[in-house]
Amino acid sequence: MKKVLLTGASGFFASRFYTYYKNKYEILPLSHRDLDITDERRCLEIIQSFKPDYVIHTAAIADTGLCERNPELSFEINVKGSINIAKACSLAKSKLIYLSSEQIFNGNFEKGPYNENHIPRPNTVYGNHKLQAEDELKGIIEELWILRFSWLFGFPEKNCRVSSNILWNVVSSVLKDKRIKLPVNEFRGMTYVYDIIENFHKILEIPYGTYHTGSENDLSTYDIALFILKELGLDHNADNYLEKDTDRYNEHPRDLRISNNKLKKYGIALPETIGGIKNCLSDFNY
Repeated sequence: MKKVLLTGASGFFASRFYTYYKNKYEILPLSHRDLDITDERRCLEIIQSFKPDYVIHTAAIADTGLCERNPELSFEINVKGSINIAKACSLAKSKLIYLSSEQIFNGNFEKGPYNENHIPRPNTVYGNHKLQAEDELKGIIEELWILRFSWLFGFPEKNCRVSSNILWNVVSSVLKDKRIKLPVNEFRGMTYVYDIIENFHKILEIPYGTYHTGSENDLSTYDIALFILKELGLDHNADNYLEKDTDRYNEHPRDLRISNNKLKKYGIALPETIGGIKNCLSDFNY
């Protein structure tokens, strides 16, 4: 049985990954309480002691607002912490899977979808630090997969963290009978978390490199929310739950869409966002 060390184990993706694969791999799930990734010595000790075949590094500060307010903390965790993990992996001869983000493209002015050859131009602290970490890790370890995720979505589950995401935000607005305001000028991939998790073992078999790992999508954030209501049979009451935000990104539409054509070449095809929403609603009997 292959051994997997999982950082950020209490996070949205990692908590579900652990539950899904705990009988396939011997997994050591480490939350921040178990491992402070800014402690280089401790990273070396734990990884060398466990000797994992794979380290899936998900630990990060993904709150973009917090990163803007505290760039030093963002650098410590998102860059230096990732460097510490990579160094430890190199010494322990462990393969590293680093979860990066579509956010590295949030300053690009050309339209997406972006492939792996597009030059990222991040304009936030978080985006800059994720890209910096990518570059740093490439110089430390060759046995490296960089997976650029898009916005993940899913429902709350027992023993799993739920983060703000398009599907749960819309369903919550219905349950609370409140309206949410969503931009019509934002376009980004949104990915059902289990569409990635179910394919993750395949990713470990493809060549090392950088991959865009998210659902493709041509609809605005508002239109995706409208589609969710339609699937729930509530589109006739859309105005009760949704409000168009026409001001945000009006001067320059926000386009974070990514192309996963490179991943498809290796037989890994993720559903488009619409398909992912249907999969999720079906899985949870909505």
